Amino acid sequence: MREFYKKHWDTITNIAIFVATIGIVVIAIKLVIPYFLPFLLGLIMAVMMEPLVNLFLWLRMPRAWATGMALIIAMGSFFAIMWFIISKLVIELAKFLANMPLYTRMFKSLSFTLAYKLQSLTEGLPPEFVFHMNKNTEMLTQLFSDRLSLIVREVLKIITSLPNQLLLIVIILIASFFLSKDLKKIKRRVVISIPAHLHNKVKVMADDIYRATIGFIKAQIILSSIASLAILVGLAILHTEYVVTIALLGGIVSPIPVLGVGALFIPWIAYNLLIGNNYLAVGLLILFAVVVVVKHSLEPKILGENIGIDPLSVLIALYVGYKALGAYGFILGPFILITYNALQKAKAFTWIFQQSKECEENNTK
Repeated sequence: MREFYKKHWDTITNIAIFVATIGIVVIAIKLVIPYFLPFLLGLIMAVMMEPLVNLFLWLRMPRAWATGMALIIAMGSFFAIMWFIISKLVIELAKFLANMPLYTRMFKSLSFTLAYKLQSLTEGLPPEFVFHMNKNTEMLTQLFSDRLSLIVREVLKIITSLPNQLLLIVIILIASFFLSKDLKKIKRRVVISIPAHLHNKVKVMADDIYRATIGFIKAQIILSSIASLAILVGLAILHTEYVVTIALLGGIVSPIPVLGVGALFIPWIAYNLLIGNNYLAVGLLILFAVVVVVKHSLEPKILGENIGIDPLSVLIALYVGYKALGAYGFILGPFILITYNALQKAKAFTWIFQQSKECEENNTK
């Protein structure tokens, strides 16, 4: 047994360090992130703006002015895109509200039809069976009503929390400005705090994490864009209404694990089957299947290419992250994998093992 441990000590140590690192990262994320989220997002924004800031610095603009200009351009582009999206949503929402009386009549007609069919089916059945069937129907109706009330409450909660979200955006913008303005100073302070013999390892690790993180964000944008485009084209072929709105919503929800675009398509398909619109139901089902298959086929490859890790490892990280942390794990799983890969490339585990071995030898002396 001792010979086994001696032979595989390096591997066992690396696995133990990796598991401990994941545990510490998960605990830190759950405890610390909620309080430092605006500043973390501000730092990410500052790092992403750095190429634009460097362009203005090349034009001999002071760092503060360069940061301000980069922030204005970034936020201007963001708000322009949001204005376009919101304007489309408002137009299609107005159309939806104008047709609301029609949808209400259709829903009532559907309810009466289902009630009539249910009544005709129960004729001739034992009274006890009919009683339990009606009871279960009432329970399902109550459950649906409760879920609908919950959705309404959640929407109201989101609306009432908008002032807080506005405050969060303001804090992120201020944090990103000051972090971007003093980014080089912050880098110098970090470098000074690190022992000289570790500079190369830390630089390799930081560069790798930066490239992979930017690649991960880029990959998610590409995948969401593919989902939105596929939905847009499919709905246009099916001649449905609210094409732009549904396509945008599909792109937004597509990164969510398990549900994804199914949150939009499954209720829609079920509704069309109930009202007898089989043509649209089948068309939506085919479109849903195409979007899911294309997205899941391309996801490991696109993520792997953009973050520099093989697709199988990315797939495992996505699954384990989701199982361990829920929806957040979909993002944090690949990020932990990115960090581990960067530590491995920088030979951090080997260095830690060597240091622990030297300490052990010194203690035995």
